[in-house]
Order: sequence, then C-alpha cells, then structure tokens
Amino acid sequence: MSHPDPVIWLTEEWTSRLAGSIEMMTEVRPGVKRGSRLAPGSPEIPPQALWFAIPLDLASNAAIFVGATEENWSHIGKSALEAAGVTEINTTDARNTYLEIVNQATSGVAQAFGVKIGRTVASLAPKEIQIDNPALGEVTLTPIDLSLGEPPLRRIYVGWTQSLESELATPASSSHEHAEGGNRTAVQEKPRVPETSRTLDLLMEVELPVSVSFGRAELPLREVLKLNSGSIVELNRTISDLVEIIVNNCVIARGEVVVVEGNYGVRIHQVISREERLRTLK
Repeated sequence: MSHPDPVIWLTEEWTSRLAGSIEMMTEVRPGVKRGSRLAPGSPEIPPQALWFAIPLDLASNAAIFVGATEENWSHIGKSALEAAGVTEINTTDARNTYLEIVNQATSGVAQAFGVKIGRTVASLAPKEIQIDNPALGEVTLTPIDLSLGEPPLRRIYVGWTQSLESELATPASSSHEHAEGGNRTAVQEKPRVPETSRTLDLLMEVELPVSVSFGRAELPLREVLKLNSGSIVELNRTISDLVEIIVNNCVIARGEVVVVEGNYGVRIHQVISREERLRTLK
C-alpha cells in the first residue's frame, strides 16, 4: 500500500484546517494559495515575524511551527473579532485570537495525524520562539497566502520537525520475521478488526452530563453565609493550571479554557488513565 508524501499531506491538511478555523471564526472561508517550500535561512522569510512552536505529544518531540508578520496576524485576529461584533480591538486581543485560530488548525491536524498512524495524538500548549531558534533552523517552511477581506493577501508560514514527517512515513501496520526451515520469512501482520458489541451500540445514544471544574474551595458555614454579590471565593487552582473535564462525576481529561465564537470551550491536553479516573471519582 502506497503512502502519501508526508510533506504534501501535512501541508494540505494544515492549510485546510486553517481555512476551516478562519471560516468558523469569521463565517467566511478564505481563499488559499500555497507557495513553494523555502529552505531554512531563506531571505524570503521575514525575520520580524511572530513565531510559535506547537508541540505534539509524540515521543519524537515533534512540533509544528507557524509564523506571520504583525500586519498579517493582526489582520486575521481583528477580522475574527469584528465578525463576532467586537468594535474596540487592541493588539493583545488580535494576537490572542490569531493564536486561537492557529491552535484550532493544529489541533485538527493532530487528530487527523493520529488517525494516520493509528494512535491518539494531541497538540500541546504553544510556545513563542525566535526565528533564529536552533529547532526552527532545521525546518523547511511553506508560505500560505490567504485572501481574507480586502487585498493584499495575508501570508502565514508553516513548517514542522523532520521527526513528524518520519512518523507519517512509517506504515501503520507492522511486520515481523520468523524462522522457518533455517530461512527468515517476512510475515505481514493483518490489522485487527475491532470487535463490535450490540450492547455498546445501544449505549452510544445515552446522554451523560459533562462539566468543567475550574477549582474547588472549602469554607466554614459561617463564611458561606457571609457571601453576597461582589464576594470573591479563592479556588485551589492557579491561572496556569489545566481545568478538569468531568463526565458523570468522573474526571476524564484536563485542558485549557478557550473562546470559540464568543463561547467558552476547553481544548483537551491530557486524557487521564483509567486508574487515575478511579482515584478522582467523587
């Protein structure tokens, strides 16, 4: 079975996810044009661009790199906020909104990547980096031009570590060798077909309550009785800590709070093990 070129697949997948993320935020799907790949250190790569490294939870320390000049990332962020009805937009708001769009695109790529290699893959928290970062120096970048509103085109650069390409290039099915009559014969393992359960199919329609816990606090009854409008209750979690996703009173995952089209949401960073789920049962 032939496998698609990792570079082509990654570029097309991320570009499609980026366009979809912008469409979700602005209700208008942008036109997209991919340029030729640029070698590290190319003079076409603007040194003043804002760069983010978004790791993926793979053992190979894989990451996706995204860069854009302030003029371009600011325009993308402001376009999304204006579509949401926000009129007073500062640079920080535009930057955070742009980063949210990039995060959504990368998260979608991570999920699709996981399907390709047959395991769960998630994107982690982005980190701002410098253009001369050694890790970025090994990355070949692809320019992506977006037609978003009035001209000119808005350019974003995307690239990834070579380990990410290697993961994708490795066939998902594995083979093993065994000895037979003194000769070593390669035997291709057939992928296991998951067994289906009629009982499980019935349970798929069962609705379960899903909640998000920002933190907890214990107060004496006399302190509770003193609470009124304007009172502040301090929780046992800092701003940087991940929130907990709770299903049917059981913590199943942790993530960060995001804003999607004016609504709060949670981007999952960690799905906890079955043993830890049992420990978190209330």
